[in-house]
Amino acid sequence: MMEINEKLKTFDDNKLIDIVKNYRQYGYGDDIQNTAISILESRGIDLDVLKLRGEFTNSKYDDAKQEFDSFESSSKVAFVFYGLMIILMLVGSLAKGNESIQLISVILFWISLVVFIIFLIKSFVNQSKYYELIGKKESQLNAGLYFSVGIVIYFVMFFVFRKQMREEMNEIR
Repeated sequence: MMEINEKLKTFDDNKLIDIVKNYRQYGYGDDIQNTAISILESRGIDLDVLKLRGEFTNSKYDDAKQEFDSFESSSKVAFVFYGLMIILMLVGSLAKGNESIQLISVILFWISLVVFIIFLIKSFVNQSKYYELIGKKESQLNAGLYFSVGIVIYFVMFFVFRKQMREEMNEIR
């Protein structure tokens, strides 16, 4: 920690302010942010000044993180119901001789499909808000993928979009 403290002391005020504001994007912990704040305070720039100038928190990042978390949560629920639909299709097809199991499978499948579509739409809305917040124009391809092939290859889309959004979070300044 002493080594980090000495390294931070070599930075100019603007770089330290950038670290205070964007420490999460750099992969730093609260301890690094607090050390940078202490150094700035020793140089006459206190926490209140940083807050007044909007240089203490990155609200754009915080808002985008909130939308990303909502996207991830909705997507996980959709993913679970997607898996449940596949299992129910298999159970229904394997229970050819048992009409009651087939009927239960069909009913549960349709319920799962409705829940899946609701959370698929919810995750799409969260993703759209996320891209709006970071100022990146979302391609129409994403919207098309969600609704045209979303049900068929959702297990791929879930991981691809989540990874892409995580990477973009680190670029928010």
